[in-house]
Amino acid sequence: MNKKPVLLSLLSVLLLFLTSNTALVDLDPPVKKLKMSVLPGLRFDVPRFHVQPGEKVIIEFENTDDMDHNLLIIMPGTREKIVNLASKLGAQGMAKSYIPESKDILWHTKILHAGQKENLSFTAPTAEGIYPYVCTFPGHGHVMYGAIYVNKSGKMPELAQDPHLPALSKQSEHQHHHQKNHPYEPQPPYYYRIYMEGASPAAFAVNLPGQISYCWDAAVCDLRYIWQGEFLDNTAIWKGHKDAKAKVLGDIFYKQAILPSIAITSANSPNKKQFKGYKILKDKYLEVHYQIDKLDVYETIKETKDGKGILRTFKISNLNAALSFQHTRTPRMKTRYKGAELTNPTIKLSPAEAKEFTLEYKLDK
Repeated sequence: MNKKPVLLSLLSVLLLFLTSNTALVDLDPPVKKLKMSVLPGLRFDVPRFHVQPGEKVIIEFENTDDMDHNLLIIMPGTREKIVNLASKLGAQGMAKSYIPESKDILWHTKILHAGQKENLSFTAPTAEGIYPYVCTFPGHGHVMYGAIYVNKSGKMPELAQDPHLPALSKQSEHQHHHQKNHPYEPQPPYYYRIYMEGASPAAFAVNLPGQISYCWDAAVCDLRYIWQGEFLDNTAIWKGHKDAKAKVLGDIFYKQAILPSIAITSANSPNKKQFKGYKILKDKYLEVHYQIDKLDVYETIKETKDGKGILRTFKISNLNAALSFQHTRTPRMKTRYKGAELTNPTIKLSPAEAKEFTLEYKLDK
C-alpha cells in the first residue's frame, strides 16, 4: 500500500483547515457607522443610538446648519458641567473650538462652520452607561445634545419618555430637515455669551419669557440694556464674519448710562469690581456672582409678571456699610423700589436694606 497519497491528502486537509481558521482570525471586527447632521431648533438629527461595549464607532458629522457647531462625547452625568466650563472660555473659546480642559471629555470634533464635515472614530467604552454627546458652542449645550446607550442588551427607553434627551428630540428616531423662519427655538430663559453692541466681549445676552431680553456685561459687572420683542440675529457671528456682533431684533427701551449701578458708600472704598462666575439656577435663570472690594454680590434678573420689564434682585452678605444705587431715568419706563417710583437717579440703602433688595424696570405703557 502506497502511504504517500494518503499522507498528502491529510496534509492538504490540515492546510485547508488552518488557512480557513487563520482567515477568520484576521477578519476585522465590525464597525458601527452612522451619519449625523444638524436640524433647525438646535438639534442633532440622530437623537440617540446604541452601541455594544468596546464596539468600534465612526460618526460622520456634517454641519448642515448656518450656525457653528461641534460634537463632544463625554462621561455620563457631566453635560451641564462641560457646557458651563465651555461658556467660561470667553474670548478664547473659538480658538479652542469651545473645548474646555476636562478629563470627562472622551472624544470631540473641532468647531465646524456651515457645510464642513469631520469623522469622529473611537472605540466605545467597555463600561456600560449612557454617554451624552453635546454641542458646546455658547448657548447651544443646554438644548443641543443626545445620548449613546452603551450596553449588551440593546435596550433603550421609549423615545418620548427618555430623560436623557431634550424635548424637541423626543419626536422621532428618524428626524428630518425642514425649513423654519428662525434657525433655533430654545425655550426661555436661555442665554448666549456673545459679542454685543455697547458691551465687552464678556457680555451675556439673556432671553426671558414674555419677549423681554437684557445684556449683562461681566467686564464691568453691570447691566447694559434691556429690550422688548424678538431676541437676537447671530448670523454674522456664526458665519465667522470678522468683528461681527449680534444684532438686537427688538426695541431697546433702557440703557444703563451711569456705571456702576451699585456702590458701597465708604470714604476709603475704591469699589473695585471683579467677576467671579455664574450658575444656572433650578428654574433656568442666570445668577451672576461678582465682588465689590471683595464683598460678594449675587445678582439675578427675571421678567415681571406682565412681561413689560425686569426684576433685578441683589443679595449681598456681610454688608456693614450703606449702599448707593444708580439708575438711568428714561421717559418710556419707570424704575421702582418696593413699589414706589424712583424720582431721583440715586437712592441710598442702609446695610440692612441692601442685604437683599429688588429693583423693577418697567415700561410705562
